[in-house]
Amino acid sequence: MIAFHEIRHKRIEKGLSQSKLSKLLGITQATLSQWELKKESVSNAMLSQINAVLDSISENEIIQMRKKRYINHGNGTIIKRDIELGRQISYGYSEENYNYVKLLAQLEQQRKSGHPPSDSPRAISLFSGCGGFSLGFTWAGFNVKGFVELQPGFRRIYSSNFIDTSCLGQDISIISDEDIRTWCDSLGPIDVVFGGPPCQGFSLSGKRDHYDPRNQLFRHFARVVSIIRPKAVLLENVRLLTSMKSPSGGFFKDEIVSEFSKIGYDMSFAELNAKNYGVPQNRERVFFLGLLKTLEAKPSFPTPTHSFSPKVDLFSATVRPYRTFKDATVDLERIESGEKSQNDRWHFAVAHPEHVILWLQNVPEGASAHENLDLRMRPPSGYNTTYKRLKWDEPASTVSTTFGMISGSRNVHPQSTRSLTIREALRCQSFPDTFMLDGSLGEIRTSIGNAVPPLLAKSLAEHVKQLLRTSTQTSVSCKSTLLQD
Repeated sequence: MIAFHEIRHKRIEKGLSQSKLSKLLGITQATLSQWELKKESVSNAMLSQINAVLDSISENEIIQMRKKRYINHGNGTIIKRDIELGRQISYGYSEENYNYVKLLAQLEQQRKSGHPPSDSPRAISLFSGCGGFSLGFTWAGFNVKGFVELQPGFRRIYSSNFIDTSCLGQDISIISDEDIRTWCDSLGPIDVVFGGPPCQGFSLSGKRDHYDPRNQLFRHFARVVSIIRPKAVLLENVRLLTSMKSPSGGFFKDEIVSEFSKIGYDMSFAELNAKNYGVPQNRERVFFLGLLKTLEAKPSFPTPTHSFSPKVDLFSATVRPYRTFKDATVDLERIESGEKSQNDRWHFAVAHPEHVILWLQNVPEGASAHENLDLRMRPPSGYNTTYKRLKWDEPASTVSTTFGMISGSRNVHPQSTRSLTIREALRCQSFPDTFMLDGSLGEIRTSIGNAVPPLLAKSLAEHVKQLLRTSTQTSVSCKSTLLQD
């Protein structure tokens, strides 16, 4: 007969879940979980019953128990998953889901269909990451001529997707002024320099360290700009930078504005949310836009295209409803903890501990396991933003570098009991399915979580392009290309 501490091992060996074994025994899953976690004792009579069930059940019976039918509560669509045939079917799809995925595919197809026209505005990317910012700029018609990125894994991903963009260097802090001058000789005049200096020193997810040396990397950004003299500069960082004070006692945002003002740029900043620009994700970031003071135009930011309460008026374009997590992912195969898609290598679920799955399996959309009425089913630590499900019909929460952790902030799928897959994170960030990945899973997840959503970058790039197209320049030390359609 199995011993008290062997229940879980023998159950897993048989291929039975806690849910299935508890049904066979006529007990609650919570009770079985307590026994397996050794939080409650088991009578000898119950041990004998467990032993008899596990010994007598056949492999065929277990296969039959694994067969499930699911109902997609979104539209009442019946979803079937046949384990025996190894076939997994998606939750379904909606017109908006189809249009969103198709839009990303079309933008990427257009980008890859040919080289940018010779008169396309030219740009350089700094602190490039995996290339979300660059992807949006290329979708907007910019020719991104070069990039700088410190992390080898990020550089590999970037180079795989932007084969015509030159790597200009790695560590911006050791790139010399002379090296930067050679960029102009080899690449020609540059119209825009953009990038997202590391944000760990400003982010609440980090230590929020005033003295973090990465907080000063914007000065190297300004050094590059002072030599290249583009018409426009665009920087991205976490929203909380706007409230962060520097060691000198002032605000970092003011120091950034001042630094670029010294080298001849009118600089403005704004807090933008990606969901307002068609990205199915609630992601707030601060953007700094600077224009040469010799230009007539003044820095401004694009008007939102999506809203919670869409409306049409006589004086503006239609504002569409937010894209949701469902819009982005509902066509993907339904998988549970530890399972993987049959046809998408990046749509696989991390295998989570069974006691965590037990905490979450009955948690509704938008709720956290910390809110379970049964106190035994609550995680022992954390906040009510952790172990929390997303909602189908709302934008996803911010895709962070830890989206694969079920214990993270709002990382649980609305219906399946697991954290987000890499494909789901890419979709929520607005990367097309053809975007290529390379490196370790840690590098890949970090690069996705750090990226600027390409659709948001596209809106910003189109706005900058329009500002430059409609402005004139009285004098400039480094000529730029003419910006024309």
